[in-house]
Amino acid sequence: MWIQKYKPRRLDEIAGNPKLIQDLKGYHWKKPLLIYGPPGVGKSALVKAIVKEFDFDLVEITNENLNNGRATAQTASIFGKRKLILIDNVDQIKDIKEVTALLKETKNPTVLVTSDFGSRRLGTIKRICEKAQMRRLTSRGIEKLLRNICDKEGISFEEGVLEKIAENAKGDIRSAINDLETITKGKKNVSIEDMEILERRDRSIDIYNALNLILIKKDFKGAVRSIYDLSEQPRDILMWIDENMPRVYKNGDIERAYEYIAKADIFLGRIINRQYWGFLRYVSPLMSGGVNISKSKEVNFTMYKFPSYIIKMSQTKKERGIKKSIGQKLSPLLHVSRKIISKEYIPLFRTLLKNEKISKEDLTEKYRLDENEIEYLSS
Repeated sequence: MWIQKYKPRRLDEIAGNPKLIQDLKGYHWKKPLLIYGPPGVGKSALVKAIVKEFDFDLVEITNENLNNGRATAQTASIFGKRKLILIDNVDQIKDIKEVTALLKETKNPTVLVTSDFGSRRLGTIKRICEKAQMRRLTSRGIEKLLRNICDKEGISFEEGVLEKIAENAKGDIRSAINDLETITKGKKNVSIEDMEILERRDRSIDIYNALNLILIKKDFKGAVRSIYDLSEQPRDILMWIDENMPRVYKNGDIERAYEYIAKADIFLGRIINRQYWGFLRYVSPLMSGGVNISKSKEVNFTMYKFPSYIIKMSQTKKERGIKKSIGQKLSPLLHVSRKIISKEYIPLFRTLLKNEKISKEDLTEKYRLDENEIEYLSS
């Protein structure tokens, strides 16, 4: 996807907001930073650029690991870098008081991100933080950005095409790039007539609305268009469809729909293996339109379910983080990959600890494992 291919890597590559970028370059991180602005203006891209610019070690705090967040915010990185504590969508964090306590105690640079600056839940947080507003890019600024992408992709365009895309985006950079990629699929020359495939659509569409269009309504074009403006990655969208389609469709329809889902999954694998995002032109219609035309007239109306795989990954995030940390420490000392450390050495050390063939002190002294890592090996 072009939105990934052309995402900014450094602060100088961020489109628009020149004063904000200049201020951030000289920011001394004495106070936490609250970045706010509407969806699609590049807040996440800005955070990643900050990490690269200042050579930070990024640590994200979520609802799942907030209980340990205060301790994490007060300790140094195990890699010798300064940590950057990130709390994305801070207005949606359940225990906002715990976030406030973290901000008062943190000893590391800290960034909070929100699209709802007016939320009453952020009252205290706004008083503690330095505020950085990201404004929507002007139509002219978006047009310039699209022009640069076309130059790099070797695409020529008729006068007025990029201007129309930029105006239709209404300051949403992500949406503009997605629209440009949509109308240039398989083409090197783009005309005004090609704009017909883009309709003015509700940019607040969410995954649930998209599922309605894909699984309930009988509308191939509507199903395909429904996923254009979703912020989720193609793999995540496919998981949502895979999780809910069998609960909505009936026997014969399920079989036909899985043929399209399987084909979409094959092309996603090719994207990852070959790093060729052109295959996305097949993924999107297969997993949306293909599934849509697979159903008969009758469907089961039901509540949509969050993908179980994503839930499981969220639940095991802390464990995977500890495994990764142990692997990074042991790999250079034992001269094996982190995968081998996870698969073979972690079970080995657990057995040795259980049978008292090695002590916790030995692991701490020889491999510099911290308290959480030792506790994980002992459990």
